[in-house]
Amino acid sequence: MTTADQPADQSAEPSAATPSRRPQIIAAILMAATAAAFWGASRLTWATVSAEDGLSPQRAFDVKGSDWSPWLTPLALVYLAGIIVVLAVRGWALRVVAILVAAGGVLAAFPAISLLTGGGDSDYAADAGDIPDRYVVLFVDTKAPAALLVLLGTVCSVAAGVMLLRVARGAVSTSKYTTPAARREKLEKEIFAEHERRKKAEAQAKAAPDAAEDTAAGDDPAESRESNERMMWDALDTGIDPTDPSDTDDR
Repeated sequence: MTTADQPADQSAEPSAATPSRRPQIIAAILMAATAAAFWGASRLTWATVSAEDGLSPQRAFDVKGSDWSPWLTPLALVYLAGIIVVLAVRGWALRVVAILVAAGGVLAAFPAISLLTGGGDSDYAADAGDIPDRYVVLFVDTKAPAALLVLLGTVCSVAAGVMLLRVARGAVSTSKYTTPAARREKLEKEIFAEHERRKKAEAQAKAAPDAAEDTAAGDDPAESRESNERMMWDALDTGIDPTDPSDTDDR
């Protein structure tokens, strides 16, 4: 094996073993969209309540999203903070975060659904708008676009949660739940590749001693020895005898 081939193989192996972070980045973008939707909806007018007290002309009271659904602003801040979390955690912690991300969006949807289905409820609108008791509510004019914006944020949050769950399950399946047979096969391939590398190095040393010395000079003996010892111990743990040539040469 030449010095030019060895770095290429080493650089290709980590890239194949490292899982892609693209799903988490997409989930983070969806969470940012959720935060923006909830924050924007909290600033919009959800309903306009027309009321009178019999002493003054009829008045119109605007009910903001932060009044109709007080949890919108805190949820928006939580989703923004959660972006850092989903990019940092792995495994079971990521699974828990994924469930919370989806659940928060679903909970935020209930006030929006109540506005669309029964927004004309004068009692709730008066309470949400903090209208004085002396006023009598005449009618309530609801604003559907504000509720639809919340539902859009809910869709983004659920999509982000599902994507994070898939990432968490993939990470667990490739690490903790790897079968013994798969681990054995991987170790066998590594030992076989190491054996082949040694054979090629010995052949090159016999054919060109100077080139072999140059190649050996560029390697780190301590690192190579540590790697080989680790592979041997892993092989023994799975029942493979690395000192038996038949375990590698016959494959």
